[in-house]
Amino acid sequence: MRQFVAILVLFCMIVSVSAQDFATVEELADPNGQFTDVDGVRLYYIAEGDTDNPAVIFLHGFGGSTWTWRDNLPVIADAGYYAVAVDLPPFGLSDKSEGVGYSSSDMATHVVSLMDALDIETATIVGHSMGGTVTAYFAVNYPERVEKLVFVAGGLFTASGAALDGDGAEQSGSPFEFLANIDPTSPAAVGLIRATVRPTTFVNLLSDAYYDASVLTEEVAEGYQRPLLLEDWASGFLYYLQAEETQRITLDDLANAIDVPVLYIWGEADTWVSVTVGEAMDEVIENDQFVRYEAVGHLPMEENTAQFNSDLIAFLGGES
Repeated sequence: MRQFVAILVLFCMIVSVSAQDFATVEELADPNGQFTDVDGVRLYYIAEGDTDNPAVIFLHGFGGSTWTWRDNLPVIADAGYYAVAVDLPPFGLSDKSEGVGYSSSDMATHVVSLMDALDIETATIVGHSMGGTVTAYFAVNYPERVEKLVFVAGGLFTASGAALDGDGAEQSGSPFEFLANIDPTSPAAVGLIRATVRPTTFVNLLSDAYYDASVLTEEVAEGYQRPLLLEDWASGFLYYLQAEETQRITLDDLANAIDVPVLYIWGEADTWVSVTVGEAMDEVIENDQFVRYEAVGHLPMEENTAQFNSDLIAFLGGES
């Protein structure tokens, strides 16, 4: 009887979530947000600054989006750069369709496609968390397109320098691991995901990334929750979780591929991706700088915004 009640409750949750009103990506887009179709994949991005200025491309982390860089893009653009943030599929408002390509190497290719669409030959790539993993793959696969690299609490290596399983450090021990074998095309499965990953669940997980949880205001939370209003977010999320990385790179691969300045920015209190990950990279990669912030967690661009922007601008303006 208890099992029947549990199934009935779950069924009611799925039906209620499935019946909700969904928004379109156009309705959720920022006033300065744009869409472009590249190689059959629709990407959402925000660009600020003069297109003739040196380009800086910002890549968000797991569960993030262009919203992650809301307090950074305008400042970097005002400093004389063409600042571009992109939603990496399936996150944010970008494509969530089957077959898009959701591995880290696929995401790196999407970034190159966006650069081609925007006539950007080379750029500084700034990758946060999962976006740092994508940055590493980008550097290995497309070294000729890189001006400089910035890893913000991100990379695909453990403290020992070994490659991590999965496409991002934050996925190790993730509460979403149980979803990895669910059929993304099943309406019941999609309904289950929507019922499981509710806005409150998402916010509770996100709040753990901050050292100072007060930074996660209602406005900030709503910005991160925005993609949950899309009908296909759940199936896209499942496609991402089930993506397989056919190309595994090592820290040595990264070190051998790059010959450009590298910056690490880390919060000392990061519990998602330990600062020791950056230290392992720092030991192997030459021509690099390391910036650490005390009493800052996994999101230094939000918790220590002014200093983050200042340190990034100083690095961008330094000699290559």
